[in-house]
Order: sequence, then structure tokens, then C-alpha cells
Amino acid sequence: MTKETSKTSASSAVWRLVSSLIILASVLLLSSLTLFKQDVRHENETSDDHVRNLIKEDDQGGIQKMAAVDDPKVLNVHVVPHTHDDVGWLKTVEQYFYGLNMTIQKACVKDILDTVVEALLDNPHRTFTYVEMRFFSMWFYNQTDAVKDSVRFLIANKQLSFANGGWCMHDEAATHFMGMIDQTTLGHAFLKEELGYIPKVGWQLDPFGHSATQSSLLSAKTGFDALYFGRIDYQDLDIRKKTQQCEGLWASSEAWKNDTTSTLFWGLTGSYSGNYGSPPGFCFDVLCPRDPRLVEMNRTALLTRIQYFASLLKTQSDRTQGNHIMLTMGEDFNYRHANSMFANTDLMVSSVNMFQRWNLLDVPSIMGPRFNRINIFYSSPEYYTQMKHAQTEKTNKQNKATTQSKSTRTTTTTSTDGSVEWKTKTDDFFPYSDCPHCFWTGYFTSRAAFKRLERVSSSFLLAARQIESFPDTNGTSSSAGDDEPLYELEDALGVAQHHDAVSGTAKQHVSNDYSRRLQSGINRAAIFVENKLKQVLANGSSVLNNLTYCQLINETICEVSQEATKETGNDMYVVVYNPLGSNKSRIIRLPVSASGPFEVTKMGNESDTSTSQYFTATSAQLQEVRSTAAAKYVLSFSTGALAHVGATTFKVTRTTSDIVAVVAEKSRRLQSKVVIKDSNEAVAASNGLLEAQFDRNTGALEAISMNNVTVDVSQSWGYYTSFDNKMDKPDNTVGGKQNSGAYIFRPSKPNQELNVIPYAQGAIFVNNSLGLEVHAQFEERWIKQVTRVMKGLPYVDIEFTIGPIPIDDNRGKEIVTRFNTAIQSNATFYTDSNGREFQKRHRNFRPSWPLDVYEPVAGNYYPVNAAIYIEDKSSSFSVLVDRTQGGASLLDGSVELMAHRRLVADDRRGVTEPMNETDGGVTPYPPYGTNERWGEGLVIRGSHRIMIGAGNQGASLARSEMDESFANPLVFVASAKSDDRVSLSRVSFSALQAALPPNVMLVTFKKLHGNHTNEYLIRLGHQYSLGEDDQLSKPATIDLSNLFAGFTVASVTEMTLSANQAYDNWIKTRLDWTGSGGRSLSGLGDDNTTVVLQPMDVRTYVVALNRRRRESGTNS
Repeated sequence: MTKETSKTSASSAVWRLVSSLIILASVLLLSSLTLFKQDVRHENETSDDHVRNLIKEDDQGGIQKMAAVDDPKVLNVHVVPHTHDDVGWLKTVEQYFYGLNMTIQKACVKDILDTVVEALLDNPHRTFTYVEMRFFSMWFYNQTDAVKDSVRFLIANKQLSFANGGWCMHDEAATHFMGMIDQTTLGHAFLKEELGYIPKVGWQLDPFGHSATQSSLLSAKTGFDALYFGRIDYQDLDIRKKTQQCEGLWASSEAWKNDTTSTLFWGLTGSYSGNYGSPPGFCFDVLCPRDPRLVEMNRTALLTRIQYFASLLKTQSDRTQGNHIMLTMGEDFNYRHANSMFANTDLMVSSVNMFQRWNLLDVPSIMGPRFNRINIFYSSPEYYTQMKHAQTEKTNKQNKATTQSKSTRTTTTTSTDGSVEWKTKTDDFFPYSDCPHCFWTGYFTSRAAFKRLERVSSSFLLAARQIESFPDTNGTSSSAGDDEPLYELEDALGVAQHHDAVSGTAKQHVSNDYSRRLQSGINRAAIFVENKLKQVLANGSSVLNNLTYCQLINETICEVSQEATKETGNDMYVVVYNPLGSNKSRIIRLPVSASGPFEVTKMGNESDTSTSQYFTATSAQLQEVRSTAAAKYVLSFSTGALAHVGATTFKVTRTTSDIVAVVAEKSRRLQSKVVIKDSNEAVAASNGLLEAQFDRNTGALEAISMNNVTVDVSQSWGYYTSFDNKMDKPDNTVGGKQNSGAYIFRPSKPNQELNVIPYAQGAIFVNNSLGLEVHAQFEERWIKQVTRVMKGLPYVDIEFTIGPIPIDDNRGKEIVTRFNTAIQSNATFYTDSNGREFQKRHRNFRPSWPLDVYEPVAGNYYPVNAAIYIEDKSSSFSVLVDRTQGGASLLDGSVELMAHRRLVADDRRGVTEPMNETDGGVTPYPPYGTNERWGEGLVIRGSHRIMIGAGNQGASLARSEMDESFANPLVFVASAKSDDRVSLSRVSFSALQAALPPNVMLVTFKKLHGNHTNEYLIRLGHQYSLGEDDQLSKPATIDLSNLFAGFTVASVTEMTLSANQAYDNWIKTRLDWTGSGGRSLSGLGDDNTTVVLQPMDVRTYVVALNRRRRESGTNS
């Protein structure tokens, strides 16, 4: 008894009894509630004691794994440890993997994976999610068999999971669907073949906006049940937080609105903070030194910290529906020291559960009235999705039982009975901004040259796979001693789809490395393709010994053709490979060393007749090509109908001067139907399909007519000056100091008018047998343009050259071309989504929320991957691009595209250098160099295809040329002396028995390697959406049994998009979010070879093909 107690009345028996009972109760309470089985006197016990003793309580509710409770009053908290490992950004792939050049960024993927696997093996309750297979495959293939077996064990024990599972986490704005499919397939193939794993969840945490194609094609049709991401517009996010809409359903495809398999669940990560990291203050990685470490706290401090943590859980749970939330524990390159990260997370999880058990954490007072208990455990995105679906399915059944209407089912509820009522989103998440002046729309155009190289590489891979699959003359489709000759290019393209690669948002030295990878992959693949073509066309003889792929034709460079035409007496054999299923005529522009004249003969097989045309070459100097390797002349000729998915050979001979008269006469007779009308004010050119009118003095395009429709066009070039807070006056709003940079587009004034660059006088008009070329120049000499109206082409082709962009005034510049028309577009325009479905855009408007407009220029830019168009009831105007660009319609009847940009300030989004590309490159980063650019500003060349038509035909016009714009013919050239006897076993071949329907594309024709003998991966795509064309928007039917020349079909298995599981199996196991069953509208017919493609569909098959004994058609 204390001294204070002894001072009380000794005669007070009642008081003594009460005091004794209090003491006894206190002793019993302390004994039962001792926090860590330690003596209560040890207030400052060690962190190791905390961890050790809490973990002992596992069997009584401490650390758990995937242990959700089906009780609406219990909040289930799914802790999902993960790392986001950029496949290049501030450092190259190898620098990131091996932990090199730590002066740029402290990151080492190898250490992450080494220590994560070790930490998971240490505790069977821990989980981890990994994403980027480019890194994981590098790590896995360098492990011992024992470690590989440990990885397989962790997967089987549901500790290690994979989300997305692509080669990288691809971008969604600057990517084409072909590249997105290929990189996803590459990663999924690794997982399936090495680990037997099939990802079920999309995980696009870091991309800067999210596309409709990502939702429909690259998620739902890839076999994902859900798609999670971090970034959405800050205005959108704010509303969603207030209305419990941070998760929901997404059905983005109008074409698939009746296909319920295209609807999936989507959700935000990063506790709905606009990112993907841990809750604020609870990052335990070495890269977060300011966040307190739980293992260093005494029990009082720990309890206080856990109470704060519980309040964060309440905030997050109030922003969504149901009683499940996900905590994404990890950020960029976290878990390099995984054991330390897990030790703190273990303690966090254990403390929440154990403090509740000991009645020290009053959950009802923090989280009431919705929840009275927190159940926290390690989890995975897949398990979280399953739990969300279970709640959704329960609600759907309740709704069905009560015959609740569909309109009611789309309302938001805050019910406490566990039911959820998700809203369905049907648009996309572009553009993305994270503050009033911070629109991430600059990267739609950043690094325009690399964006073009990526597109060329993807198109080349499409063709190279087809050529690899075609049998040699001996009937085999061997790879000439190289087991996987295209793998280096596949790998490089997989890396290039990363959201800091093709997006143009990596450091300069990393972008250079991306380019090096692509070019190295092309070089290796080209050697194989050249040899394969020699085998197919010349049966391996030396006839086409120097057959060479001419990649740099757009730069007027082809070494073989230039050398062969320096003098007479040489013949060229030009092999034009067409990777498309159509046989349209194209224009080939071949660099040569003389003006000619040239005889161009389209060579025929035994049953065909060779046809000849005569052409003279035009001077390339009009285009002011800067390279010393460029040719002086360009020979242009029309191919006529090309072999579909096949090669056509042309013989080109430089003729002698004594037959010039004959050449001239034949050329006159073979003159195309391009009619030139010249007046004092205008020049008009008509090719039988369309007529284009130009200003006689400047060469400016003035009007286009086609099919009794005329659209007056005023085309101009100009620029926006870029905001730089050192030169421009920031305002007082949030983000007022935001610079324009690699990610961000911000004009120096929100309503800045385009600085139009006037045309110069003295345009040059070049008329030849193929059509009209108009060479225009501008008062700023760093912009040049050649506009062509060519034989047989339904569009006006504008080839532009931009650069070096001057920055002598210390001003960044965003270079834009604008087309003004009289079309009454009513603030509406359309842009494609990754080359697939068109998205309807409204100026200064968002379909999902009422928009507050702060940046009326930058905030109305959208990614244009293939085409942009406007239309009204009487006419349509479409522009096709040759790479991704930012596009907008800032005025009615107007379309503009940003083609190039050069900046002098950084936008403070992490890359820490301005978007200032030069032709000399950049010196190494410290400590190896000073990171200085040298040379002049980068010059880029590109093209726009302009099409016009009747009212409401914008989509149909663009569709008719989108595939051709993506997959240009490949040109190979060989030379031989004219006196040599050249005999080819075949001069043309086609992989198809007949051309594909005009609305169908052969997306993939790839020979499978390894154990897949005689098996091929085949994808077919319907290229039109609903309502775009009266005929071509209808379903298309293809019979696989009669599709491929030289083959018979032995078996067909339909697969999901990434080919990692049979389609029928996926349909049976997928999660149905609509409650209406898994109805899909297309696929294989009853005969197992007939394919029915619905609009916008892409279908994937593994087909076993057997070689026919005899070939027919063009392959004889």
C-alpha cells in the first residue's frame, strides 16, 4: 500500500476493500493486456522484440495472408507490396538492372528481386507483386535451378504474383495497338513457358492517362478481370473521392456494347491519391528516409502511429464502395532492401490486428458507423479483385431477385449491408492533368524522331514475321541457323512501348539507348529477311547476292540503288514486300545517282506478263536533304497491284541517251490521268480520284474536291512559345509556375494564338507521269513542305521537314500545322485510340465531370495515333499521321497537329532536363561526363495524308488508309550487271490464297518456336467500328482453311489476345461484372476454321499448318 493510502482513515474498511479490488483488477488487466509479452516496466523495449513477439501471435490474428472476412461491418484491408520498375527512364535498362550510375538514381532491380525472394521465403504470410517481365526474365535466367524452384514454390504458395505481365508497363497515349499487343504477348509467353503463370489483372499504375483500347482490347480481351492505375485528372479525382467512385466498371468500346466480356472492373491505386505508393507517411523503403520506421518505436508511439494509420484507412474506405480496400505498398524501385521494408510492414499489419484484439485500438470511434473492425492482411491484386467481384456478384443477384432496373443499378450507394452499385464509364481518361496549368499533353509529340522509328520498327516486325513463316522453295520455314532471328527486335520493341520510351519522356542518353536497341534489332532481322527472300525468290543462288533492305528511303539514302545508278550497264532488282492483305498500288521513291531515264519492269511469273514503264528521276535537292550520304535524285514509280502479304519484284534499268525519244513517247502514252490546270493565281491537279488546288505563288493548299464534294482548306505552319517561369509571369493559381517540358505542354499564355509562319513566294511545281509535287517554303527556313497529288492515291500527301528549331531567343517552341475549313464541326472532333476505335472529343468538355477550364489550348489536346477528323452533314475532313502526335480542334472547322517541339526548360516531372534534342547527341552524365548537348537542333521529316469526303464519313475515310499508313511496303534492292544472265525461281509470292476483305487486317502471322512444330500465331482484326461504313462495318467472315497459300490447316485453337490461354477456358473462368453472363459475339464457327469478326474485333489463334505438296497461284 502506498504512502498516500496510509494517510486515509484506517477505520474505513469499505475504502480498503475498494482499493484492494482496484489494485487486483489493475494487475489482472495489465497481465491480460501486456502488449508484447514483456514486463510492463520495459517502456523502451527494442524493435526486434516488437517484431518477434507480434509475429508469435500469427495463429491468433497477427500477420495473415489473403484472409478476407465476409462481414459488411468489417473493413478488409489488402496490403499489396509491389515495386514499379521503369524499363528505362533516367537510366538505361542495364543501368537500372545492375545498379549502375547511382549518381543519377539509386536503383538496382537485381537487388530488389534478390532480396524480395529471400524475404518471401523467410515468412510464408508475406506477398509481393511484380510487373515488368523484361527485368524479371533477366533476373530469372541468371538464377540457379534451386532459386528458380523457389520462385515456383512462392507462386504456388500465392506469395509471388504477377500483374500485367507484359515486357514493360506500356504507354497508352503514344502507342499503337500492334506494339501494345506484341509487348504484352512477349511478357505473357515468358510467364507461361517458364512459370506456368497467367496474369489476371491489369496494372497500369504510372502511365499519364488511360485509353479506351487499354480497357477493351488490352485488358478485357487479354484475359484480365480488372485494371488498376494511379493517375487520373485531378478534377475528376476530386469528384470521385467525394462520390465514392474511385472504383467502378469500364465498358469503353461502343463497338462491343453488346459483348459483355468487354466490361471489366477498374480501380485507383495509391490510396486514391493520384499515384500508386503507400499511404502518406507509411513508406518504409530506404528511398523514403523521412517516413518514421515502426520498428524503432516504443509501444506508446506505435499505438499512436497505428491510430493515425486507421484514420487513413477510414479516409480511403469513404472514397469507394464495399468493405475492401487495397493498399499499394511500394513505389519506383522500392524493396532494394526488402527485409527492412517487410519488417516494418509486418509490424504495421500485426499491430492493427493485435491492438484490436487487446481492445487498445477503438475502431468504431474511428471508422463508425460503417465499420467496427479492421481486418488487415497481405494480399495480391488478383485476390483483391476476387473479393470485389464476390460483392458485386452478390449485389447483382440481389438486384436480379428484386427485378431492379438497369438504370437504378448504375447509381452510387453508401449502403452498410455490403452491397455495391458501380457506375460504368464509357469514355477514356485523356487528357490528364495534375493541376490547373499542368496538362500532360506535350509527350504526345515529344521525341518525334524516336516515335517514328518505333512505328517503322513495329511495321518491319509485322512483315519480318510473315516472311519468316513463309516456306523456302524446299518447303521448310527454317530460320537459317538462327533459332529466333527476330527476337532482338521483339525485345527492343517490347522495351520501346514503355511509358517513358515511346512517350519521349526519358533522359536523352536513355532515349539514345532505346534507338540503338531498335536499330540493332532491325539490322539483325534485316539480315535474316534478306537471306530468306533470296531463298524464296532465287532458291539460294547468288543472283540476289547483295539484296539489301533500304530503311532510309525517306532520307533519300539506299546505298545499293545509288551505287548501281552511277553509270549505265547495271540492273537493279527491287523487291517490294507488302505486309497487308490488300493489293493496292503504291508509289515507291528510290534514291538514285542520275536523272535517268529509267525503265521499270514489273516482273511476271510464268503465267504472267512483265510490264514496263519509263520514268525520269527528280532532283532530291529540292528537299534540301542535309545528309552527305543522300542521293541527288529520286526515282518514283507506281507499283500497280502488289502481292498481298507477299513480295513483288521490279527490274530497274538506267537506259542510254540514244533511246530517249522512245522513252519520251512511251512515257507520254503511259502518262497517268493527273491533269494539271495552271492559271495566274492557282494550280490544280486532278488524278481521277480527287482534285487539289494550290496557290500559284506560295504553293499553299487551298481546296480539295472528291466525289462532288469540295472542302476549302487553308493550311499553315506555326508555333506556340513554351511557358518558362524564368521569362513568363506565373499566376497565383496552383501550378502557376509550371513549365512546358517533356511531359507538359503549356503555351506561354493560356489563350495564346498560334504564331503563324508566312509562306515564302516562289513555290516550285514539279509535274511528272505520276502526278504533281508542290515544293513550298516559308519565311522561317527551318520549315519545308512537299505536297503531292499522285496517281491512284485517294489522298493529298504532305511531306514536311522541320528543324533545327531555333532557340536563340531562349524560347522553347511547339511546332504545329493547322488546317482551317468551313466544316461546321460544332466544337466536336474525333481522335483514334491507339489505332483502334475513334473517340468523340468536345472542346472544353469532359463526359465524366463538369470541367473548369484553365488551359484552353493545352487542355484540348489529345493523342492522335493514326488519324483525327472533323465532319458535318455535308463534308468530312481527315488527317492521317505517320507517328503519334498531339492533336486538337481549337476552332470550329479546324484541325491542328503538333509535329515537333524543342524546349529550354524542365517541367519538374522527374526527367530533370529540357526537351532539347540535337543531332550530335549528349555527353555522358556525371561522374563520366558533363551531360552537355552538342550539334544543331534535331531535324525531323514526316507526312500527313489529307482526305475529304461527304458528310459523316470522317471515320470511313481514315479507316481506308490507316493500315497502309502504318504498314508501308518494305523495299529491298539488289544489283547486277546488265550482261549477267539473271534467272529467278520466283519473282513474286503471296502468303495468302486471295486478298483479305477490305475491312480485315492480318495483325499477326508468326511462326512459333520451341516445341511448337508447324504451329503459327495468327491474329485477324476487323478494322471498322459500328456505323462507320454502310458495308465495311458489317461482320467479316474468313475461312482459315483456305487462307494461307502453300498450307493446309491441321488444327485451330482460339486464344485470348496475348495467346497465353485458350479462349474457351477463359470464358469459363473469367469474372462476370454485369451479371448477364459471358456473352461474346464472334469467334470460330462450328467447323472450327471459319472466323466471324465483329466490328473492331481482334481474334487470336494458334494454327497448326501442314505444307501442301504443290503450290498454286502467284507462288508457282
